[in-house]
Amino acid sequence: MIINNPNTYIDFHTHKIRREDNDDILEIVSLHLGKETECDYFTVGKHPWWTNSLLNSSEKEQLNKLLSLKKCLAVGEIGLDKLKGENLNIQKNILRELLQIATEQQKPVIIHCVRAFDSLIKIKREFPEIKKWCIHGFSRHSTLAKQLINERFYLSIMPVKKISPKYTELIKSLPINSFFLETDSMPNTKIEDIYLQVANIREISVEELKVQLIKNFNDFFKV
Repeated sequence: MIINNPNTYIDFHTHKIRREDNDDILEIVSLHLGKETECDYFTVGKHPWWTNSLLNSSEKEQLNKLLSLKKCLAVGEIGLDKLKGENLNIQKNILRELLQIATEQQKPVIIHCVRAFDSLIKIKREFPEIKKWCIHGFSRHSTLAKQLINERFYLSIMPVKKISPKYTELIKSLPINSFFLETDSMPNTKIEDIYLQVANIREISVEELKVQLIKNFNDFFKV
């Protein structure tokens, strides 16, 4: 998929369509396999919170069928979470299986990661064929962000209601070609407001930010 409309706001990660009334907002819906809903452009995967075993043959068939659709942009969200879900070793095995499917389907991956970044980096190095990885909902400090970007991850930044010094430092530190913005379906959160926050922190116009994030999007999803 390529975005040509320079006025487009990209909500890189959400869980349901909320802005279908606005043609200038592109919402990428994250679907959990087996819980699909009607949407336009989407990603699909097995979230570590709700996954306790490797895929069975029916799930593999269903996942591959969805991934073959033109409007399915990536495998995700998939990943590792030390605070919720099965023990980390089981999560690692499930993640590797899903990454193998992403490799076969030649799809980018959208990652959920909580307190398991070292493990994630090691697993990423096992799958060099997957060229594009993005960690969604990133809210950690700028030092970790730099480490992940050096490992060739993109970051999709978690929305915040209140701008903190930590958030400001993170936004200022990000290379302009390394990140996306999202609502993650957070209540009372509009992607336009997030763009304005980030543009103000970086001291650029919203229009400039739109152009850059469209470029990032087109680079990330290009075949």
